[in-house]
Amino acid sequence: MTSERVERSDDLPEMAASLLDFWYHFNAQANRPTRDDFTPFSLKKWLGYLDVYGIEDDGEVIRIRLNGTRVTELTGEDWTGRTARDVDRKFDSKLHDDVMEVVRSRQPSIHETQIFQKDYASAHRLMLPIFSREGDGKVTQVLLALFWGD
Repeated sequence: MTSERVERSDDLPEMAASLLDFWYHFNAQANRPTRDDFTPFSLKKWLGYLDVYGIEDDGEVIRIRLNGTRVTELTGEDWTGRTARDVDRKFDSKLHDDVMEVVRSRQPSIHETQIFQKDYASAHRLMLPIFSREGDGKVTQVLLALFWGD
């Protein structure tokens, strides 16, 4: 898999840009976005495009808690319950490292990426850090969204 970082621009799909704006709305209020801000109701517009990654054991394990329905339709696989390292082993990718970079930086990441299962398909991959409810600045989840021309 190849990934190339792209800056936020008009080239992003509207769905990706609007989700990123939604994240920045909470971050601008000096309230780092938590699960309380990113509920199924508030994320309704983007739900099928979202995967939820839980950060366990200080990042040693990154578990896919939810694989979005649109993502599983695109890839033909549901990775719910598996780990980022499971994905890396199967596709010789660096998903675990990419998610950990978002955890360490505490900032969103936007890349254009190839779809692992379909070497002819690519998507914009947006990763958003979600912070602990305790206000300690710890990233407890990363939302990974894939947006492609469909």
